[in-house]
Amino acid sequence: MKSLIAVLVALTVLATPVLAVIPPTTVDTYWMGSGYMDTTFTSGDDAHSYFKTSGSGIIGEFHGKDYEDNPYGYNVDTASSSVHAYVAYGYMKFENTRDDSKTSMYGNPGQYSYSYIETDGTGEMAWYSWTNYAEMANCEYAKPTTTNGKNFEVTGSNYLIDHELKDSSGDGAEVKAYSLGSGGSAQIKLQGEKSGGTNSYFNMGSLPVCGDGCAWKNNYATFTGSGTGGFEVHRWADNGLTIGCPTCGSGYTIPGDGSDNSAIYNLQVFYSGTWTMPDFGVAGN
Repeated sequence: MKSLIAVLVALTVLATPVLAVIPPTTVDTYWMGSGYMDTTFTSGDDAHSYFKTSGSGIIGEFHGKDYEDNPYGYNVDTASSSVHAYVAYGYMKFENTRDDSKTSMYGNPGQYSYSYIETDGTGEMAWYSWTNYAEMANCEYAKPTTTNGKNFEVTGSNYLIDHELKDSSGDGAEVKAYSLGSGGSAQIKLQGEKSGGTNSYFNMGSLPVCGDGCAWKNNYATFTGSGTGGFEVHRWADNGLTIGCPTCGSGYTIPGDGSDNSAIYNLQVFYSGTWTMPDFGVAGN
């Protein structure tokens, strides 16, 4: 009887399946010199990103990662892409798209972020984008920053910074900074942003987004410009917008009626000298 039990135990152990662990897929690209460089990273059918730059001086690094993790068996892997790049007399563009979602719980995919710098002086970009089964979360906490601790910065006589976030229904926000031809600089700090969910929301630096690596209290989305320049913020949504941080006592809401882009906010500022926007954060759905 003892020997029979031993055989049964042995058979049970042998019948236990061995689960294969798929290692992450990573892409790391580095460049230094002049001319043109572009790279595309595709994380299966879950997300993809694209970066390109051209200029008389280009330096930087791009990192893409498909975690191959399939959390909760939702058949959507986590993915991330990041860039830290410098350009002289040229441009750079970074695009990120979330292509898959656990739609029954978290709505449709299609969230999109876009970052662009062009200058006849110098420009620098430091940006990280992350997607999973639930959302796109571009959280910059503890990630590389530009020389002056920002996410986007430029100097030059003619320059443009353009950053945009959209949800799956096309609602979203855009922030732009540009020179008016007399030289100067511009810096944008955007600690984090998110887009996703069953109600198709977006949040570009609107606090509080605490405890999740995207932002923390009193760390606002800020802009500083010097010289003669322009600054714009555009926001559009169907159900409503939150400007700034109402729960912090420094913001307000704009209602919508559910129809396409029924809540709209446009800000345009021209300045000469040095000007700062202490909080341009916005959220909506």
